[in-house]
Amino acid sequence: MNIEEDLRKYDLDDISNQSVNSDTKVSYVPSKRLLHLDLKGAPPLVSYLKRILPLAKELGATGVLLEWEDMFPWTNTLSPLAARNAYSRQEVLDIIETAVSYQLEVIPLVQTFGHVEFVLKHAEFAHLREVAKSAQALCPSLNSSLDLVYQMIDQVMEVHKGISYFHIGCDEVFHMGECVRCRAQSREKLFLNHVSHVAEYVRNKFPDTVPIIWDDMLRHIPPVSLDSFHIGELVEPMIWVYVDDIYKFVPSSVWRKYAATFPQIWAASAFKGAFGETLYVPNVKRHLDNNISWLKVMSTEGPKFQKGFQGIAITGWQRYDHFAVLCELLPSAIPSLAVNLLVTSHGYFNSSLYSKLINYLSCGESATSTTRSYYYQLPLSTSHLDLKNDPHLWKLLSQFAFPGHSFCKLLYHLQRIESEVAKKVTSVTKERAWLTDYNVRHNFSTPLRIDELMSNHQYLYHQVTGLVKSAKDCLAEVFDMYTIAEWVEQRIYPMITQLEQIEHNAKALKESQTWPSRPFPILRDLERFGIPSSDSNLSK
Repeated sequence: MNIEEDLRKYDLDDISNQSVNSDTKVSYVPSKRLLHLDLKGAPPLVSYLKRILPLAKELGATGVLLEWEDMFPWTNTLSPLAARNAYSRQEVLDIIETAVSYQLEVIPLVQTFGHVEFVLKHAEFAHLREVAKSAQALCPSLNSSLDLVYQMIDQVMEVHKGISYFHIGCDEVFHMGECVRCRAQSREKLFLNHVSHVAEYVRNKFPDTVPIIWDDMLRHIPPVSLDSFHIGELVEPMIWVYVDDIYKFVPSSVWRKYAATFPQIWAASAFKGAFGETLYVPNVKRHLDNNISWLKVMSTEGPKFQKGFQGIAITGWQRYDHFAVLCELLPSAIPSLAVNLLVTSHGYFNSSLYSKLINYLSCGESATSTTRSYYYQLPLSTSHLDLKNDPHLWKLLSQFAFPGHSFCKLLYHLQRIESEVAKKVTSVTKERAWLTDYNVRHNFSTPLRIDELMSNHQYLYHQVTGLVKSAKDCLAEVFDMYTIAEWVEQRIYPMITQLEQIEHNAKALKESQTWPSRPFPILRDLERFGIPSSDSNLSK
């Protein structure tokens, strides 16, 4: 099926009669609104980022939080950290200069405690692990751990000159106090001691730069411990919660503790990468609910702090950690990013913003003036989005023309084909009785039934293989071939191998023209469960 035709089923009149559940009473607007770009293992082309950064600015972003990880061009003793397809130094400077040219504040993010898999996976740095079998966290009791962190900070700061903030990560430090060197100390002391050393290094060497950390490791540390390490004078915490019930994870008691410790804080929501490790398109409604909830919380809790909230980072995770597979790719999340930048830069999301959303997302060459003018002429009370029933915005895709929009349209096609393939595999190998694993193992079936089961197989197979070329074409403007190949291998290739295996089994079964008498030889592997495979069973 043609993707464009599939999407045109939803016409503009249908869209104009739909509605969205949103809150118009919230009026809080964070002063800083950061677009988080998680670059680990999937670097968007610089040419693509140059198209996204000005769009983010138009939508309301004031800055960009760049999590470089293995995409940074690490040098000297740190050169093993750089992926083979990492950005060059000139490309990094180009990205930074582009952001600055659009008046976007640039804040680098480098993990300095937990989530350092991109460092500790290498043999050269494996001795710095807290747990030998895990590359997740540094051992804070080793001086060489701090030496490594200081080198990382120096190299990143060398290309980020004159910045006001440096995010040092420090979230989800899963392993602490486990090695022989650390067992004598409490987890909170190990954590605070390491963070204070890193933060002091940043503040002493770069006096105009303030360290930011993720807050989750602080939530259960008592105020007296925070005060003893003067954490409130060293860092600004970024409180991250990606669901709509913020207080479930950060209750009132934690807010009171933070207000007594930190003069000012940050919030962090999400526009992608928060609701499933292997999802390929964001649920826009869930992210919108999260951001609206954050505006309410920031409005309520901000006055409790001496200087309130600095701003909010709208995160877009590329992977759940360095070893995880890709989740939602950046182009698939541009509609979600647009919605959530609009809500955080206006303080609400209702019909008055819908025409802006359509205009911004129809900024590509294929957007027609008719489409744009149509939306501007819609009555504000009727130009609604149906996020409740269409949380992925599938119904609007045919009208979008933002950078990477063709990939979103491919995903609409992909989710339908995935469903068809899953149904086909289940039907042929589980529900029907002639092409199951048992039939294949014993080479026992009837060709006529096999033909029935394989009647539409080639059509479905060609649809799946066609997605590979479409994905390659769609993603060529966004990623290098390594990232494209990784995504295809994860999302499409498994369907191809499933269908090819079914076809192989079907052909093998059809070659037989005569068949043995029952019973069949007992599967030898069943012996380990007490079922003997000897032919002596026949004589009993």
